[in-house]
Amino acid sequence: MSRTGKTGTEGQPWIELEKPKPAKVDDRYRYWGDAPPEVSARCRYWARQIQRGWLPNRRISAECSDCSAAWFGVYIWEYLHVLYPLIVDRHQRIRGGSTA
Repeated sequence: MSRTGKTGTEGQPWIELEKPKPAKVDDRYRYWGDAPPEVSARCRYWARQIQRGWLPNRRISAECSDCSAAWFGVYIWEYLHVLYPLIVDRHQRIRGGSTA
């Protein structure tokens, strides 16, 4: 069985990623400390995938925020303030922990 375009973690069902992915941001460092004027299409894409049940694997999760932003193709601020909190919340829900 081919799992191209699908991913799963924490024993959860495989999630087929939506296609196509929007283009990566051209410079992830542009918005590091300050929010961009508008969240990028790529960030909105990944947020939607996480809300659908997708989670990064252990290798991606172990990356630093700079490397994670590069992997996701988003601004560093977007990774730190949008995607990472969604990922943490999703992990806590799966594990039955508190989200507070």
